[in-house]
Amino acid sequence: MNTRLHYALISLAIIPGYSPAFEPLNTDDAGTVKKDGNQVEIYSFTTNQHDSNALNAVDLPIPGQDYVDTQYAHAYPATYTRGIGDNIEASIGSAVYAQPKGAFSPVSNTALAMKWRFAESEDGDWALAIKPSVRLPSAPSQQVAGLGYSALNYGATLIGSVYWNAVEIHANVAYAKASYNTNYPTGQNTDPNRTNILFFSIAPVWTVSPGIRLALDMGLTTNPPTTEQYLSNYGLVAAIFSPIEAIDIGLSYMRSAANFGIVTSGSGANTTRTEVGVTWRF
Repeated sequence: MNTRLHYALISLAIIPGYSPAFEPLNTDDAGTVKKDGNQVEIYSFTTNQHDSNALNAVDLPIPGQDYVDTQYAHAYPATYTRGIGDNIEASIGSAVYAQPKGAFSPVSNTALAMKWRFAESEDGDWALAIKPSVRLPSAPSQQVAGLGYSALNYGATLIGSVYWNAVEIHANVAYAKASYNTNYPTGQNTDPNRTNILFFSIAPVWTVSPGIRLALDMGLTTNPPTTEQYLSNYGLVAAIFSPIEAIDIGLSYMRSAANFGIVTSGSGANTTRTEVGVTWRF
């Protein structure tokens, strides 16, 4: 069985709610954009697969993009978020794919989401939020090429965050209904997929000096192909630089595999994603 990059809707959701999370992480945080405030996130990611000829290779989902194919992907996801209340924000996001190319629009994975921070401590040490979202259908030709699913998808993420002096810890539990048009293959593959997708993650973030944060992000997610193991694992390392209060520059590297042993060692079938971009608040 050949390994292929199988991006189950897990963050822009995929899963964390079908919209970008705490960029450049997969795990979202319970914070919201301030009322009447705006935020723009523009990122670039590249994916690759490794050991694709391994005898025990499996389909490997990577949280972050709904992409399904045997080739690598290169895309530019962007999201606009507006604070509509003291603890509520709304967002719209999409991605422009530079690779793969074909006789279809490069714009795909358009998602709408709303985050509500429904509980928090008076001292700001912890917060809880819920983030429902929908992803608009891709065109059938985009589904065949691997750029999303040609059906309406929806989901929700429960988010918990704790905030200490120099450390934050964020945890996500998410569900997504990842329906697709069964009249067409997904990424040139006709194997049936699981449509109930679960996602679990945790991400500690350290402030190592003013304007510099480092993060780990680890999680489990449903592996879509029904013929393969139910869960896949991922691990991610990231750095966020804030030269001024309104700007974050983020970069991350993620590896997804059948188990955490391969995630940490890289010795086995795995897929990787490298991401870099900027967040601007105004």
